[in-house]
Amino acid sequence: MRGREKVSSAAGLAQAVAIIVTLTFSVRASSNVLQTTVPLLAKFDLTYTQLEVGLLVATMSASALVAALVNSRVSVTARRRLFILFSALYALSLFTFTFSNRVSVLAYVSLAGVSYGFILPNIMTAAQLFPDQRLRERVIAAYTLALAISLIAGPALESLALAHFPLRLSFLFFAPLGIIVAALSPL
Repeated sequence: MRGREKVSSAAGLAQAVAIIVTLTFSVRASSNVLQTTVPLLAKFDLTYTQLEVGLLVATMSASALVAALVNSRVSVTARRRLFILFSALYALSLFTFTFSNRVSVLAYVSLAGVSYGFILPNIMTAAQLFPDQRLRERVIAAYTLALAISLIAGPALESLALAHFPLRLSFLFFAPLGIIVAALSPL
C-alpha cells in the first residue's frame, strides 16, 4: 500500500482491508507459535535450562522492540523496503526452527523478533491510508478482530500439530502463514 490514492476506489478499499486483515491474522497466529513453542523446543529438544529459556524468549522480544524503534525512525521509503525484506525473512524464520540447534536457535529467534518488529507496526499504521475517520475506525475494528481470531486459531492449530507431529515439525504448519505475509507485503 503506497498511499491514499491506492484506497480511493471501492475495489481498492476492499483490497486494502483484505490485505490488512490477512497480514494481521497471519503474522499474529504465526508469532504466537514462536512465543509458545520456541520455549518448548529450547527446554525439551535443545536441553536449555529454565534461565536459558527465559533469556531466549527475552532475546526474541528485545529484538522486536529494537526493530520497532528503528522502524519508527526511518523514512517512509526505507520503512516500506524494510517491511518487504523482513516479511520475506519472517517467512524464512518459520522454517529455520525445524533445523535449529543450541547455538543457531539464538540467531533464529533474533531474526524472528526483528522481523516481527518491522512487520506489525507497519500493519497497524496502514489504517492511516484510509480517507475518512469512520472508515479508519472500521479498519481498526477489523484489525482488532483479526488479532483476536488469530489468538484462537493459532493455538488451536498448534495444539493439533503437536498432538500428531514432533515438536520441531510444528513450525512447518505455520510456514504457509509466513509465506502469505511475504507474498502480500509488496501490495
